[in-house]
Amino acid sequence: MYSFSLLSWPIALAGILLVLAIDRILAYYRGLALVSYLPGERYFFSPVSIPGAILPTSKWNPGNLWMWSGRGRVYKRKGGSEIESCLGWLGGMPLLYNNSPEVAKQVLGNKSVWDKPQIIIDSLAPFGPNVFATNQADWPRHRRIVAPGFGGGLYPAVWNETVNTYYDCLATEKWESEDSFIMPNVVAITSKFALYLIAKSGFGIDLSWNESIGEKINGMTMPECFEVTSSSVVLLSMLPRWMFFLPLKALRRLRDARKALDLILRGIIDKRRAEGVVSTEDQRSKNIFSLLLKANDGEKGSKAALSDQELVSNVFLLLLAGHETTSRALAGTLGLLACHPTEQQKAYEEVMSVLKKGNDPTFDDFERLPFIQGCFSEGLRLFPSSPAMIRAPLSDTVLSIPSTNGEPLAIPVKADQLIWIDWIGVGRNPRVYAAPDSFMPSRWLDPTTEPLLNFSYGPRVCIGKRFALTESVGILCLLLRDHQIEPILKIGQTLQEWRTEWETNVDSNIGFGPKPFPLKMTRRQLA
Repeated sequence: MYSFSLLSWPIALAGILLVLAIDRILAYYRGLALVSYLPGERYFFSPVSIPGAILPTSKWNPGNLWMWSGRGRVYKRKGGSEIESCLGWLGGMPLLYNNSPEVAKQVLGNKSVWDKPQIIIDSLAPFGPNVFATNQADWPRHRRIVAPGFGGGLYPAVWNETVNTYYDCLATEKWESEDSFIMPNVVAITSKFALYLIAKSGFGIDLSWNESIGEKINGMTMPECFEVTSSSVVLLSMLPRWMFFLPLKALRRLRDARKALDLILRGIIDKRRAEGVVSTEDQRSKNIFSLLLKANDGEKGSKAALSDQELVSNVFLLLLAGHETTSRALAGTLGLLACHPTEQQKAYEEVMSVLKKGNDPTFDDFERLPFIQGCFSEGLRLFPSSPAMIRAPLSDTVLSIPSTNGEPLAIPVKADQLIWIDWIGVGRNPRVYAAPDSFMPSRWLDPTTEPLLNFSYGPRVCIGKRFALTESVGILCLLLRDHQIEPILKIGQTLQEWRTEWETNVDSNIGFGPKPFPLKMTRRQLA
């Protein structure tokens, strides 16, 4: 029989710790080999790990703001490479990250080589598979059903709903007769605009600004359920189901919100089916949801048809993606216009040159507002509402990376190696965009400007891109026609100082953008 003295336990513990330390050192160097020994960010945990993702961003942990906090540091190491690596000393999958649009096109434009990794698919599926949360084998089936809802006939209706919702907002908030007022929470206003417009145009539900969407279930309306679930999509998707039955109020509320939202969305499906197929002339047939149901019913009985659970999942992610993309980028654009009065004046002058006598804009005016479109594109470049995309190759491949000496750098990438397409870095790449930190909407009037890739690229380009552009240009046009927008400055504070402070207050969950902030709105006097 062997026995241990009290002195043996510290020795045994030290031995265990030594073995663990050696294992982590070896794992770290294996990770370095996988990323070709490229320099880059080093943390205790990789961004693709539970502690690395949920702990706050700091010198030691990436958090969900690691690329934003490092935007003035990364890609500026010796040699100025547009691809770097990120590793965790204690764990997590190693990453390659880059700020090159050329690399983004190589990755996103070649679906036969690159695909969404399973960890990303799982994180976007709180209600099951959908067009955003499928690999390339199943994605065409979802896309085939969802895409008809985003046909060209949708956008005039989106524009008209934007105008109606704008006036509804002014009346309900009691701003329509005010010469000046403080918009206390710009993010909340743009968020409400985006959610109500996708609900109206997407589901054909007639709303007013102060109404709830649908009946209450578990004490929550649809907007409340949506707010709770959308802010915790990754937790809903990744945590085991048994954890939601723990006696924790936050988890119980999240479970109840998910269940209620599932019932609400299923109720909408059942109601629309009970109404039957409406005629193509009926306004109800022109919204996204009706066209989605019609396309799916056309595949009834075939393997291409989606189950009701897959319909619910697609509807939720369409709501989420449409809401986050528009609301975050629009809030960022308004903040940038507020602290750049010269650019705001140019935007106002374009609006008034198109809207004679201050009339309401029509959808036909969309193409006549290139500077307004440029304002939104510039806001999206500087505040990409989706800060990154992650892909992995299906087999070993090679990436061609632009370099400062003009000779592309060939980087071998192993199968399943994660690559992080950094939209924050792409948008602020000085090789691609002159004066990258400056707010310059006029850059988008130049046809040689590198197009934004924030809505993805290639076969899986975002189907809601035109929807987001339509409603955003409409909202900006109306706000700028009627109001001068100003930041609320502290005593002695300059506009640049306000912007610097404002840009430090950002957050990122599913979407990225500024935290709640106020703006002063002063009514313009029409000549």
